[in-house]
Amino acid sequence: MATQDLDPIVTTSQIATVPDGTAVSVGPSLYPPEGPNPAGTPPGATEQLAKETPANPVEGAGVEGEEVAWEARYSLKNFAGRLTTRTVLTIAWIALAIYTWGYGHGDLQVLTVALGGVLALVWLALIYRIIQARFGHEYQLTTRRLFVSTGLFRRRRDMMELLRVKDVFTRESWFERLFTVGTVVVVPSDHDSPVFYLTGVNDPKRVMDLVWHYARSERDRRSMKVEQV
Repeated sequence: MATQDLDPIVTTSQIATVPDGTAVSVGPSLYPPEGPNPAGTPPGATEQLAKETPANPVEGAGVEGEEVAWEARYSLKNFAGRLTTRTVLTIAWIALAIYTWGYGHGDLQVLTVALGGVLALVWLALIYRIIQARFGHEYQLTTRRLFVSTGLFRRRRDMMELLRVKDVFTRESWFERLFTVGTVVVVPSDHDSPVFYLTGVNDPKRVMDLVWHYARSERDRRSMKVEQV
């Protein structure tokens, strides 16, 4: 069976060179005489876009006017009870050590040394927990976004737009209320987004009010912008 050549869907023009070195089109044109439709990128648009795009990603559209409203870490007041308990145990151990070696009670030396080792391990565990909590939890609230950074050696940083905040509330135990510390819970309007927990913050009621205030301000600002358009 003989085969029949099919015409291409789009044909490009053939280019020929005249004696003066100028390239001219001698075949069918790729576009109609009025030009391509849509017109495409006009000359100079790429250069103009490069000039308008900020070199610094924290500047330009979307973040203009954004300011830091609050920053904090895990409050050390959360460890007040544990520090007090260990301090009392240390004082008791010192009194036992004085009684053991100061008054010649050799039968208590083994017990005193063992209790001292346990007490040292308890202090080391608490110091590590303080470092882990203090430097492993960092919070930042701007006029438009909320950031929560967690992790001591492997840091994770989550961000929530205040425009998506649905609810804010606090969680405090009796001991936390006594020292004005607690957890601020930020619930997003999007069910697929995670709930943010600002644990161990100082004065959680004030932080809750700040988050809600800037969330309302951001919604009002966006609403006014849409109405103006």
